[in-house]
Amino acid sequence: MKYLFWLFIIYSSVANAQKISGYVYNSEGIVPNFKVENKSKGFFVETNQDGKFSISASLGDSIRFSSINYDTYIFIVKKKHFEETVVVELKTNSLEEVKLTNGKIFKTPVAQLDDQLLKGIQNDITKNPISYRPGNGNLLEVPRYLARLLFPKKKKEQINTKATYPLRFEHFEAIFKSDELFNTEFLTNELLIPKKYHNMFFNYLQTKNYTSALLEENQTLDFIERLQESAREYREEVLSKQ
Repeated sequence: MKYLFWLFIIYSSVANAQKISGYVYNSEGIVPNFKVENKSKGFFVETNQDGKFSISASLGDSIRFSSINYDTYIFIVKKKHFEETVVVELKTNSLEEVKLTNGKIFKTPVAQLDDQLLKGIQNDITKNPISYRPGNGNLLEVPRYLARLLFPKKKKEQINTKATYPLRFEHFEAIFKSDELFNTEFLTNELLIPKKYHNMFFNYLQTKNYTSALLEENQTLDFIERLQESAREYREEVLSKQ
C-alpha cells in the first residue's frame, strides 16, 4: 500500500506538469543558449539556436530567466502560459545591482518582435528621456543614438592593397612544377595540352596579361576558368594548325 501511495504522488506530479514554450529576445534579436529555470522544481533548460525554449511546469511554478549580463526576470505560471507562446524581452544589467522584476511577456509573433521592440523603446524614451540622454546632454542626438544601437553600420570591407605583378613564363613554369592542383597532370588531362607543348602554352599565357591576383586563395576558381578559356583558345588557334 505504501508503494501505491508513492506511485500515486509521482503520477500526480507528472500528470500536472505541462510544457511552456516561448522565445527569449533582447535588443539585438533572439538569444541562444540562455538559461530558463523552473525555480520551483529545481531544474533548468537552455534556449536553442533560434532562441526557443520548452520547459515543464505546473500552475504556480516560478520560471526564472537569469544571466550575469541581464536583469533577472521571474513570472508565476498561469493557465494562459500553457496556451500561448511566451516571448520574454531581456534588459541589459546595469551592473549596479541585480533587479528582480516581473519582466515583460508579449503575446506577439516572433516575426513582429522588431517592430514591438522599437515601439517599446520609443514609449520608454517619452516616459524616461533622461535615461536615454547621450553623454553630451543633447536630446536631439537620441534618435541618432538609437539608430546606431538598433541598426549598426556594417564594417567596410578592407581594401586589398597588396601589390600585384604580371604573370610571366617563369611564373607559370614554377606554378605547374610545385603546386598540388596546378601540375603537369592538370595541364595534360584537364586543359588537354600535350606535354611537348607545355612551355609554348606558358608563353601563350604570358600574352594574356594575367596578374598575381589570380593566385590568391579566394581566386582559385577564377584562375581555373581563365586557364580553361586560354587552353581552349590555344588549342583552336595553335594546335589545330600543327
